[in-house]
Amino acid sequence: MHLKRLLAGFFLIGYLSTASAQTNECEQTLSQASEEFNAGHFYGIPALLKTCIDRNNFTNEQRVRAYLLLCQAYLIIDDPIAAEDSYLKLLRADPEYVATNEKDPIDVVYLSKKFTSTPIFTPHVRIGGNTSLFRTIHDINTQTAPLKSILKPGYQFGGGLDWNINDKISLCVDGIFSFKSFKTVRSGISDNDKLTVTENQTWFDVPLYIKYTVDHGQIRPYGYIGGAVNVLLGSKASMELINISPSEESQSPSQGQDVTLTYLRRITNRSLVMGGGVRYKIGKDFLFADLRYMAGFSNLSNKDQIYKPDPKQAQNPAGLVMNPELTRYRQVDSMFRLDNLSLSVGYVRPLYNPRKIRNARGAKILSKKIRKQTKE
Repeated sequence: MHLKRLLAGFFLIGYLSTASAQTNECEQTLSQASEEFNAGHFYGIPALLKTCIDRNNFTNEQRVRAYLLLCQAYLIIDDPIAAEDSYLKLLRADPEYVATNEKDPIDVVYLSKKFTSTPIFTPHVRIGGNTSLFRTIHDINTQTAPLKSILKPGYQFGGGLDWNINDKISLCVDGIFSFKSFKTVRSGISDNDKLTVTENQTWFDVPLYIKYTVDHGQIRPYGYIGGAVNVLLGSKASMELINISPSEESQSPSQGQDVTLTYLRRITNRSLVMGGGVRYKIGKDFLFADLRYMAGFSNLSNKDQIYKPDPKQAQNPAGLVMNPELTRYRQVDSMFRLDNLSLSVGYVRPLYNPRKIRNARGAKILSKKIRKQTKE
């Protein structure tokens, strides 16, 4: 066993040493190619770099430098097809490479306008926490007892896909499983009693929104606005009615098992979606933090069902016209909507797609500027 580990260690050391030697050798080759370029010996550069490129011995940073050098050489010797091929391979090595007048020759900048590596689609996954805000539309009550809501924590997870119209603007869709919770307290029932209802809901949310993103830098903020379809998958609640004597010297709580309220809710609902966050670049991918607010448009109460029992409950005696929550806890649903505030973290993996632009408008504009500067 010890001999096997020792041999494995020797092989690992040998492999790392060989890789390091090849990297250093190719760095020397790249330096030599740069010297040949500066000396005006352009035709021999492709053959000089061929061995390291074919054997894939370059590091990613070296590969970018090599293809940039090849691109410049091919442009000088008037081989535009090879120059375009070299620039495309450069973008595959570094999809976010941007040629600028400050660091690149003008002909390379001109050539770069014919290409893009913007991902057509960008998937992401997310997970986080949320809290829901109960908003009364119309209070329905058997008595004049005030109702207040209390925030409760929930959580969500899911993913999404961005369709990138350009480097900054995207049309996005998400699919999110959300577990939302809220509490309502109605006090002053029969002058002194108090009813507490804690409702837990399971949703599948489908937000569709347009997003603007800063397209450079390691930290990239973004913002978005749109709408969502919200599908309620289930709703359960725990109820506690506390019977308080007028003197408040005695309290008699009444609480049973959790009750299913799905039949009292509208299944399909709509929301306004708005939010924003930041992306943090790690290599070619991103981590992100996202703050989102969904303002519910729909009344969640099924107004045709609020007094009736659950038709799926076989234990309800025939002829029962009132739901058990109303008769036992004196609970009847108000008309309400539900807003949701969520904070998520996630991972983005852009599906970079370096390609030539069919209608390279930027290249045409730059060409006009070059001709104008030449005339001046």
